[in-house]
Amino acid sequence: MTTLRPISVIVPTFREAGSLPGLLDGLASLRADGHDLEVIIVDDNSKDGTIELIAERDESWVRLITRTSERGLSSAVIRGLEEARHDVLVVMDADGSHPTSSIPDMEQALAAGAEFTLGSRYIAGGSTEDGWGVLRWINSKVATLMARPFTKVLDPMSGFIGIERATWQRAAELDPIGYKIGLELIVKCRCTNVVEVPIHFSTRRHGESKLSLKVQWQYLVHIVLLARFKYPRLSSFIPFACVGASGMVVYAGLLALLDVMAGAVVDTWLRILVAVLLTMTWNFLWDRRLAFWDAGSRSIARQYAGFVVVCSVPVLVTFFVTWYYSDKVMLPLAGIMGSAIGSALGLLFNWAVNRLVVFKRD
Repeated sequence: MTTLRPISVIVPTFREAGSLPGLLDGLASLRADGHDLEVIIVDDNSKDGTIELIAERDESWVRLITRTSERGLSSAVIRGLEEARHDVLVVMDADGSHPTSSIPDMEQALAAGAEFTLGSRYIAGGSTEDGWGVLRWINSKVATLMARPFTKVLDPMSGFIGIERATWQRAAELDPIGYKIGLELIVKCRCTNVVEVPIHFSTRRHGESKLSLKVQWQYLVHIVLLARFKYPRLSSFIPFACVGASGMVVYAGLLALLDVMAGAVVDTWLRILVAVLLTMTWNFLWDRRLAFWDAGSRSIARQYAGFVVVCSVPVLVTFFVTWYYSDKVMLPLAGIMGSAIGSALGLLFNWAVNRLVVFKRD
C-alpha cells in the first residue's frame, strides 16, 4: 500500500444526517487501512440530528462546525479549508455521490505534481449511476459548457475536489456564489495542471437534492463574476456594446412615443433632443452597472458628467443624422439610422476612454 500524506476532508452539509453515517463509515475504512484522515463537517445549522449523530459516534478524527449566522455550500467549504490542519485538502459531498475510495487516487495525483484534482464522471473509467433523469443530465452538460472558457476539464461540476494548501492559499479575491467552489478555485488559484480522477457518481440515497432555480441563477451570476476576474476587458466591452445596442432600441421607441404624444405641439428637433438625453441616461446607468462594475467610489454625478463629455461626439452625430432624415423617413427609423452611425463611430473610443478615465478603478 502506498503511504499517503495526511489529508483533511471537508464535508459541507445541510440536512444530510441520513447520509452521514455511510460517508463516515467509508472514511473510517480508509483510516483502518492506514490513511491519516481528519474530517471537518461544516453544517449550516440543519437541526436534523447531525449534532447528535456526531456526538454519538464520538470519533476524535471528526470535527463538526455548526454555522448559525451564515449559509451556503461554497462559503461552508471555505470555512472548512480555513479550519483544516493538513496540507492535502479534499472536498466532497455528504450525500454518498462521491466515493471515498477515490481519495487515495486524488492524493497521488497531487503528489505527482497536479495543482488541482477532481473526481470525474466524464473521463475514461468514470460513470454515473442510472436514475438521473433527462433534465438533470441536460443541466449538468449546459453547466459544463458554460465553464469551458475557464477550464478544459471534462467535469468541472463534480464538486469532489483535491488541492494543496499552498495552492488554495494563493487564491485571489475568493468570492464563491452558489455551489461550485471547485470552478472558483481553479480560476482564482490560476490552476493550469488539473488532473481528473475517474469516479462512479452515485445517486443519493437519503435527503433531497439542493439543485433549484435559485441555485442555477447563482451559477449564472458566478459565471459572470469569474469572467470579470479572468477576462476583465472582454467582460467590460461586451456588456458596453450590448447596452449600446439596447440604447438604439430605446431611442427608436422614445422617438415613436414622443411622436405620438407630442408630435403636433413640439418641434422635431426638441423631441429628438429629449430622446437623445434619455437614451444617454439609460446607457449610463446600465454601463455603470454592467460594463464598469469596478468603477470605484466616485460620485454618480461626476461619472455622469464625464460620460456625457466622452460620448458627446457620437451623440451629436446621432442627433444630426436623425434630424436630417426626420423629414425623409419615419422618425423612429431615422433614429435607428442616426444611432447606428453614432454608435459605429464611437463604440471603441467611448469604451476605452470611459474605462480609463470616467470609470477608472480607485
